[in-house]
Amino acid sequence: MMDSNDDYFVDGEFQSCRRLEFEGRDNNIFPESNTIDENEVRDYEATVDITKNIEVIHGEIDDKLIPKVGMKFQTEDEAYDFYNAYAYRVGFSIRKSKGYKVKDGTMINRIFCCSCEGYREKNKKDINVKIHRAETRFGCLAKMKIDCHQIGKYQVVEFIAHHTHVTSSPNKSHLHRSHRKLTPTQSAEIDLADSCGIAPKASCDMMARGVGGRENLGFIPRDCRNYLRTRRTTQMRQGDAGGVFEYLQLMQLNDPFFFFLCYTSG
Repeated sequence: MMDSNDDYFVDGEFQSCRRLEFEGRDNNIFPESNTIDENEVRDYEATVDITKNIEVIHGEIDDKLIPKVGMKFQTEDEAYDFYNAYAYRVGFSIRKSKGYKVKDGTMINRIFCCSCEGYREKNKKDINVKIHRAETRFGCLAKMKIDCHQIGKYQVVEFIAHHTHVTSSPNKSHLHRSHRKLTPTQSAEIDLADSCGIAPKASCDMMARGVGGRENLGFIPRDCRNYLRTRRTTQMRQGDAGGVFEYLQLMQLNDPFFFFLCYTSG
């Protein structure tokens, strides 16, 4: 691709050259106009690179681990786990999208899509926000749809592998949300470390060394902090009044000048 920005004279008049010339590229890509938009060209080249990247990644993955139309699964969770394992190898996160249930609660069909599917809705309050959150949706079309209308088992009826964004490298796949999960054993270890006064970051580092690295841990320090916050909130809800009263009594024992008053209704 050559971009000529030089000015020149034609028939004694001054002309400006802003036309892009392409070598070895099909001229039917933009058939409606001879004027080429640089942004369209850049988006087209990025799409081609992403498509080639997915093809290369598929060449490195076992063919049995790549979803295909006609694959059958016993349950919806089994299909989700299969697609999530495939997403881990490719380098993206997934989520559950549209689905249809019958009256007895059975899920007839379900779509598992890339977490970058769709676009973020516009908020009228955005004009008052100084620092916006990073954009996480890019209209990605990658998905896997399952259906159990005909054979009673969940069958893959549609699979789109190509993304509109670059996937992450394999050593960063464990950071995606769909690949992070706290097991009951890990939750118990976090509770034990917290009761001993060990900080969440230190306990995560200790657990990561035990499994051979953070990529094998299955969660990140933020998940650990969120778990502890949720547990403490739940405990407070179960006996919030009694917990506050015990805390005030403890403060009074430690500080003789501290006092509090309790009011009862009625």
